[in-house]
Amino acid sequence: MTTPTASVDRTENIVRVVNAYKSFSAGQWTLQGLNMNVPPGSIYGLLGPSGCGKSTLLQCILGTISLDSGFVEMKINKLTDVGYMPQELCLENTLTIKETFEYYGALYNMSKNKLLNKMDELNVCLQLPDKHSYIKDISGGQGRRVSLAISLMHDPKLIILDEPTVGIDPVLRNDIWSKFQTMVNEHNITIIITTHYIEEAYQANTVGLMRNGVLVEEASPQDILIKHNTETLEMSFLRLCYNQDTNRENEQISSEAVVKTRKPKQKLKNPGAIMSFSRIQALLKKNSRVCVRDYMLLFNLVVLPALQALNLCLCVGVDFKHMPIAYKNDEVKFSDCQNVKCIFNENHNDTLSCNVLNYLASHDYNLIEVNSVEDGEMSLNYPSYMAFLYFPENYTKSVQTFLADKGNYDVKSMVSVHFTKENMLFRNQIIRDVTDCINDVVENVVTYCSYYNPKLQGIPMDVNTMYGKDVKYVVHSIVSIFIAMGAFYFPSIFAVSCMLTEKLDGILNRSMFAGVTALELLSSMFFINTVIIFIQMTLSMLIVYVLFSNPVQITTGFYAYILLVILLGCIGFFFGLLIAGLSTSKIGAVYVITGWSLIQFTLSGAIWPVEGQPFYLKAVSQVLPLYVAGKTMNDIALKGWTLAHPAIVLGTTVIFAYALIFLLVLIVLGRLKKDMWVIQK
Repeated sequence: MTTPTASVDRTENIVRVVNAYKSFSAGQWTLQGLNMNVPPGSIYGLLGPSGCGKSTLLQCILGTISLDSGFVEMKINKLTDVGYMPQELCLENTLTIKETFEYYGALYNMSKNKLLNKMDELNVCLQLPDKHSYIKDISGGQGRRVSLAISLMHDPKLIILDEPTVGIDPVLRNDIWSKFQTMVNEHNITIIITTHYIEEAYQANTVGLMRNGVLVEEASPQDILIKHNTETLEMSFLRLCYNQDTNRENEQISSEAVVKTRKPKQKLKNPGAIMSFSRIQALLKKNSRVCVRDYMLLFNLVVLPALQALNLCLCVGVDFKHMPIAYKNDEVKFSDCQNVKCIFNENHNDTLSCNVLNYLASHDYNLIEVNSVEDGEMSLNYPSYMAFLYFPENYTKSVQTFLADKGNYDVKSMVSVHFTKENMLFRNQIIRDVTDCINDVVENVVTYCSYYNPKLQGIPMDVNTMYGKDVKYVVHSIVSIFIAMGAFYFPSIFAVSCMLTEKLDGILNRSMFAGVTALELLSSMFFINTVIIFIQMTLSMLIVYVLFSNPVQITTGFYAYILLVILLGCIGFFFGLLIAGLSTSKIGAVYVITGWSLIQFTLSGAIWPVEGQPFYLKAVSQVLPLYVAGKTMNDIALKGWTLAHPAIVLGTTVIFAYALIFLLVLIVLGRLKKDMWVIQK
């Protein structure tokens, strides 16, 4: 056992806690009038059972938790003078040990040579695993040794360690304590270390015995043994616990009884600039490695949008293929069919029903002949048939009569179409195609025969398409909304995934003690998010507009199209950060983002035009970011409107305003909710 150094002058304590009270729930005090004095150049062992408030006390000393009453004084005022090891690991598990050292070395602005020398020194002292091992692949004890090494690597003046030796081999644990003694003796470093191993406390210069939120004793191990006339610290601690229970048996402290004595909270200063390029560079390097190695995240951000673009173009808003239609043709057998050329030729023996059936077959309908009209009508009772067509025996002659003299047309000789209504889309396409087919057949026959009859003219209206002449399918009208949806949704998922990982795993909290600010982390994530947006946008547009040739008008307005996609990505990113800041659960945050995105997608006109909505819902839909961006992008792609068009200017301005509003909300909430990005570990 290493003998502790001589007693140190306590007149100038490096850390002083006075009358500290802290409660996280009504009537339950984590700290109850605690007083603590840590002399410089010593080891202070904070000993106590789990749940007695040791970690909370450390967080109050570090300033990440505010006291309800009391205050903390420190002779340290710079973050770089403090080394902190939390109780949890709080390290990126997809980085190697070497990369972890490089990350924190860059945050502490250490030179390459100094970093390498420190890695070698700590490797020998703490017996670290191979430097190329990933954090996720090493054991819990090895991980704690790496965590301890990170807190020691920059030679801080004050080291705060929350149970650093848990799960570590006893022999190595003794070596670590010997290292602590050397650091104190040779470099005048102060170490505050929490532990529940009573045997470790003998090696501390000062021991604080903590129970029920107070220090029941604070002195050197020898003084405690002498004062309580015991042979071990464990016996002293048991005697103190008994005395505490006896003295506090009927004592309860209410929040009203606590006198609010609080000095302004001392905040450790960051010696660097508010925005440090070197720290942002370190964050970019670290976060890029994490993203590249998170295959599921990459799949969701890059591959999944491309697959969805493929699915959209292949499956949504296009004509249905191979729909089975039963038919009965009393004019002629289908095998004997020939297309009609001119039915006004007295010697013709052709049948128009053949033209109709051939037309439908050329449009990929699956035509199935039945034996009778009754069989055709009964076929609709089975899910394998969608419609039934019946051509009477004199169908061609009746059409000839209709074209020549509508007044003598026999209605019973017309083609009859039977179908079910359970799917309106199927029914509408069949009606459209059959109608177009008959009109086309009649027009071709009349044209071929050079037959003209004023009665064949349509209604007196000239229809001209000014915009969107190339729009033939529903998918052409929704691809822009789909791209806008992806630009919003996937950055939201990226922001939630990365930020909540940093937050819930305590990685951001630990990085902040190395000098990182929330603004620097958000800046690095914003840069990575922008790169991902460009990759996602490029892949989606190549699939939609190049591979599947969806109509698009290339004008100056296309610059606004790209800008709208980027701005939607920013809105999605800010929205994801907002949810991450308010949430403590990844699953809950993803549910919120997915639900909100689906609501926007439903109301934006992608599934059904907003003109079909009730007026009160329509008023809401028309101000949603996805609707405004999607409509503006559609106007650019399908109508060819340019940058100078008022509608394009207005839509782009509104989306830019949305991005600013989300950013401002994020900033204001970050100032109001101080623990927005940090969960104490």
